[in-house]
Amino acid sequence: MLLFDTLSGKNPLASSILKPMKTVRTYVGAVGQHWIIALYLLAALVFMVPNSRADVPLISLDSIPRGVSLSGEWQFQPGDDMAWLSPQYDDSRWGTLSVPGRWPGEGHPETKQFAWYRLTLQLDLIDPQQRTHLPSLGIRMGKVMSAYELYAGGMLLGGVGKLPPLSEVNYDRTRVFQIPPGAVAENGQLVLALRVWGGDDLGVKNFGGGAYAGDVVLGEYAYLLKSGVVSQMPGLLMAVLFVGFGIYHLYLNRRNRQLQSYLWFGLVAINVGIYALMLNQWKYLLDWSFVTYEKIEYCAIYLFPLLAIQLLWTTLGQPISRLMRVYQSGFALSAVGIVAVSGMEIHYATLHYWQFYTLPLVVYAPWLVMREARAGNPEARTALVGVIIFIATCINDLSLDLAGVETSRLLPYGFVAIMLSMAVSLANRFTAVLNTLEHEVAERTADLQAANVQLADAARHDPLTGVFNRRGFIEAAEVEAKRVARSGKEFSVVLADIDNFKLFNDRYGHACGDHVLYRVADMLKMRMRDVDRMGRWGGEEFIFLLPETDAEGAGVLAEKLRDAIANNLFEYSGERVTVTLTFGVAVHRKGESLDSAIARADNALYRGKERGRNQVMVGGYKNLSLVN
Repeated sequence: MLLFDTLSGKNPLASSILKPMKTVRTYVGAVGQHWIIALYLLAALVFMVPNSRADVPLISLDSIPRGVSLSGEWQFQPGDDMAWLSPQYDDSRWGTLSVPGRWPGEGHPETKQFAWYRLTLQLDLIDPQQRTHLPSLGIRMGKVMSAYELYAGGMLLGGVGKLPPLSEVNYDRTRVFQIPPGAVAENGQLVLALRVWGGDDLGVKNFGGGAYAGDVVLGEYAYLLKSGVVSQMPGLLMAVLFVGFGIYHLYLNRRNRQLQSYLWFGLVAINVGIYALMLNQWKYLLDWSFVTYEKIEYCAIYLFPLLAIQLLWTTLGQPISRLMRVYQSGFALSAVGIVAVSGMEIHYATLHYWQFYTLPLVVYAPWLVMREARAGNPEARTALVGVIIFIATCINDLSLDLAGVETSRLLPYGFVAIMLSMAVSLANRFTAVLNTLEHEVAERTADLQAANVQLADAARHDPLTGVFNRRGFIEAAEVEAKRVARSGKEFSVVLADIDNFKLFNDRYGHACGDHVLYRVADMLKMRMRDVDRMGRWGGEEFIFLLPETDAEGAGVLAEKLRDAIANNLFEYSGERVTVTLTFGVAVHRKGESLDSAIARADNALYRGKERGRNQVMVGGYKNLSLVN
C-alpha cells in the first residue's frame, strides 16, 4: 500500500521524492533512468516505514526494573486528532518539545489549547516470544497542565483531570499507569501518545501548558508505585511535623498568655504545614476536588506574609505601626477572596498582583532585621539567616512567574528556612528567659533562705533583750548537754530573777521595766563566757547553762553577776534606781534530764527569795552571797 501511494503520488512524502525524479529523467538516458528509479524507490521504501526513525530510543530489558527516564525531546503537535493515538501514525513531520517543559507564550489558542505528544520506544527483545514474558510495565507521569490522557500502543491507560467538554483541571497530580502487554508490538516497539489540554487561555497565559514538571519514567509497575510512595513520605512527615509543632506552641501560649511570639510561631507553623501538605501527593487520599486543594494552598500562601509580620515583629520586640496593620489587612482580604470566589480564575487573576504586593515586605523585613542585628538584638541575628534564605527563594519564584526564568520553585525551602531560624530564635529567647529565671530564682532562694534564717533566729531570740528566749535556750542547752554528756564532764544551770520587778512597772511604768530588763541582760551578757548559754526564761527571769562548770564555779560566777548588778545605779528619765537579782544554782547530775536540773535551780532560786532576795543559793541550801 505504501508502495502504491508512493508511485501514485498520493503520499505527501512521495511527491517530494518524485519531483526530483522528473528532473533527472530529462538529463539521463532510458537505461540510466531505470536504475535511478529503482534507487529512488528503494530509498522511499526505507524512509516510508512508519515510526522507524533512526532516533528511536532502544530500551534494554535489564534497565527496566531500575526505571528508565523518558524525559527529553518528544514529538509534539498542536491540535486534536484521535488518529494521532495510533501506533502506525507517522509523526515524523511533527516538531519536538522538551518534556518536562512549558508551552511558550500564550500556548495554542488556535487549537483551543489542545496538543499531542508522542514518543516511540524500541524494547530490546531477542525474539518475539519474549514479549509475553515482559515484566509488568508501568509509566510514571509527572505534572501536566491542565488535564491529559495517556495512550500506549493505541490503548488508553488513564489520565488526570478531564478534557473538554467536561473540563476538569488538575495540574498537580503525578500518577503511575500500568501498561498492558498488548500495548507492545511484536517487534518490541512501544508508542506512547499523550493528549493534553492546557486549560483555558487565561491559565495558559499565566502558567503555561503541557508536561511542565516531574520526570517521566518507564519501569516495573510495582516498583514505580513503591518509589512514588517513598518519595512523598519526607514531605508528608514534614507537613505533619510542622502542624504538630504549631499546635504544641499554641498550647504553650494558652498556658502562658505572655508568650505572644509562641502564638504567632504556632500559627505560622500550622500554615506552613498545611501548605506543605498541599504540595504532597498524599493529599489525594482525602478525595477532595482539585479546586479545593488549590484554594487551601493559595489561602496558606496569601496568609503567610500576614502571620510572618506578626511573628517577626513580636520576636524582635518591635511595635506594629498603623500603616503596617493596613498593609497586613491586604493579605487578609486576598486570602478571603481566594476562598469566597469559586473557580480557578481568581487564582490566575490575583497571583501576580499578590507577588507585587509582597515586594515592600521583601525589602523592608531584611532591613529591619539587619538594623536590629546591628543594634545587638540576639533574636535578629538568628532570624537574619532565615530571612535572607526566604527572600532569595521568593525572588527565585517571582522571576519564574514574572520573567519566565526556567528554574525550580524554591519557596517551600524558604518556608522551612524561616521556620527553622525562628524556631532557633525562640529557643534562644526561651533559654535566655530560663537562665534569667533561674538566676532570679537563685537570688530569691538565697533571699528566702536568709529570711528564713532571720525568722528562725528571731523565733529563738527575745526581741527586747536579744538573748535566747525559752525555746532558743532549750535547743542550745540540749545540744550542749549532749556534748558534755559525751565528754563525761558536768555542767551547771543558773536561774536569775529581778527582785521586786513589779515595783518598777507600777512606779515608773512598763517602759521603765523594759529598760531595766534590757540593761540587766546587757550587763549579764558582757560577763559571760563564749561557751556559756544565756536566755530569758520568763518575764523578769533569766537562765544560764555553764558547760564544764561545777557547783562552786557556778556559784562564784553567779555571785559576781549579782554584785555587779547590785552595785550599779540604773538611770531612767532622770531617776536613779537600784536593781538586785536572786540566783539559784544547780549542777546537772549524770543520767538526769535537763528539765530536772532546771527544776532544782528554780527551787534554789525560790529559797533565795524566801531568805530575803539579792543572794545566790546553790542547791537550795548553800548561800554564797556576801549580802544577806
